[in-house]
Amino acid sequence: MSDAAKTNYDDVSIYPLDPEKIERLCQLQSECAVLWSTKDGWPMGVMHRFVYQDGRFWVTCAEQRKRVPALKKRDKSAVIITSEGTPLGRDQTMTVKCRATVHEDNPDVKAWFYPALAMKLNQGNEEGAAVFQKFLDTPKRVIIELEPVKWITYDGVKLAAHVAGQWSPDQPWEEELPPAPAWLES
Repeated sequence: MSDAAKTNYDDVSIYPLDPEKIERLCQLQSECAVLWSTKDGWPMGVMHRFVYQDGRFWVTCAEQRKRVPALKKRDKSAVIITSEGTPLGRDQTMTVKCRATVHEDNPDVKAWFYPALAMKLNQGNEEGAAVFQKFLDTPKRVIIELEPVKWITYDGVKLAAHVAGQWSPDQPWEEELPPAPAWLES
């Protein structure tokens, strides 16, 4: 590491999230921003509840939402997630370039996704999850699969440790992560 990198904190690419933390953040966080482009090239985004399964982000909405035809025509999209509000604390983010696939009335996807989303949002409350799952299963609802093609991550915990002189990017990073959510164990 150069001497400039030891004192210049402008290049935050040297503070990536470790793979284990990426996975844990995807499990612990329930909200993400999904971004797409309009036909005239403007970027747009909306907050979504999500499930991260099989290396992909999964969200749902009514088919009349503007993002649905936009993502069908232009599958280049992105997902943004932050650690805010999770046991991981603050200042950890990821922006993920994705390719979107819109699933319309796909019983196989509905069969696993609706229960998974309902359990994630109603942890420890099976009755609440069952009610929410029924709410999701409507005739005009689609499920959007967002397949990552590039990850851009940032771990502000590493930056803080570096600035405080407690760690250097040329050293191994060791951190105990919070346990997996209970709903994943069931």
